Amino acid sequence: MINKCNLIKDILPLYVENMVSADTREFVSEHLEHCEECHAEFEHMRKPADFIPDVDIVPLKRIKKDLFFKRLQTIFFTAILACAIVTVAFGILTSPKFFPYSDNLLDVIDGSNGSIIITFDNKVTGYSCIEEFGNETESTVYRINAWTTTWDLYSSNRGKQNMVIPSDRGTQIQIFYAQNNGSEDILVYGLNENTEENSVTLPRLVLIPYFLLAFLALAILVILRLFLRNRQTIIVWIDRAILFPVSYMAAQLCTKGISFTTYSSQRDFYIIILVAILFYFVMLTGKALYKAKKRTSQSKDEYKRRIT
Repeated sequence: MINKCNLIKDILPLYVENMVSADTREFVSEHLEHCEECHAEFEHMRKPADFIPDVDIVPLKRIKKDLFFKRLQTIFFTAILACAIVTVAFGILTSPKFFPYSDNLLDVIDGSNGSIIITFDNKVTGYSCIEEFGNETESTVYRINAWTTTWDLYSSNRGKQNMVIPSDRGTQIQIFYAQNNGSEDILVYGLNENTEENSVTLPRLVLIPYFLLAFLALAILVILRLFLRNRQTIIVWIDRAILFPVSYMAAQLCTKGISFTTYSSQRDFYIIILVAILFYFVMLTGKALYKAKKRTSQSKDEYKRRIT
C-alpha cells in the first residue's frame, strides 16, 4: 500500500495537469477515492501556489521608486529654475534708466486752478515725485525724475506722461529735477533763493546692510554646523537654513551685480527677495536630487553585489 501511494504521488503532478492516459487517470482516480492521504496531497496540488517574491526584486523596486521621485524632482527643479531666470531677466529689463536733464525733456506750466502741470517727452515711460518739506516751512520742495526701461522701449507705448502738482498760493514751491547720475539737481520751477540748486541726489545704500546681514547669518550657521556636526537631526535643519542667506546673496549679485547703490530701493529690494525665494527652492530641490541620485546609485551597487 505504501509503495502504491508513492507511485500515485509521483503521478499526481501529471494527473493534475491532465497529462496522463485514460487508463492511468482511472487508476489514480480509483485510488484517490479510498486513500485520504493521497487525496489530501491531490487537493493541495490543485490549490494555486502562493507566489513568494524573490528577495532580489526588492532593491529593483526601491530603485524604480527612487527614479520616479527623481523625475518629479527634476521637473520641479526645472520649473523653479526657469521661473528664477525669468524673474532675473524681468528685473534687469525693467530696471529704470534715468534721463539726464535736457531742455526738451519736460515742460512745466501753471494750471488755471493754481496747480503745476509737468509734461514729459514721449521717450519718458515712468516718473516719480518726492516732496521733501511739508507745509510747516515757508517753501515746499519737490524732486522729480524720469526714466524708461529696456522693456518699455520694445513693448510699451504709453504716450506722453503728465504730472500735476497741487499748489497753495500762500506757499512758495520749488521743483528740482534729480538726474540720478551724480550730477547736480536742476531747478525747473520756482525762485532760486537758496543753495538748493547745488544739491545732488545721491543713490541710497540700503542694500549693503541686508547683504552684510545675510553674510553674517551664513557665517553663524556655518560655525554652528561645525560645532554640532555629530547631531544629525540638527544638521538637517541647519543645512536648510544655510540656503536662505546664500539665496539672498546670490539673488542680489544676479540682479544688482557688485554695485549696492540704488535710486529705486523699494523696487530693487522686492525683486531681490522674489529671486531669493526662487533660488532657495532651486537649491533645496537640487540638493534633494543629488541625494536621490546617490541613493539610486547605492541601490544599484547593492543589487549587483547580491546577484553576483
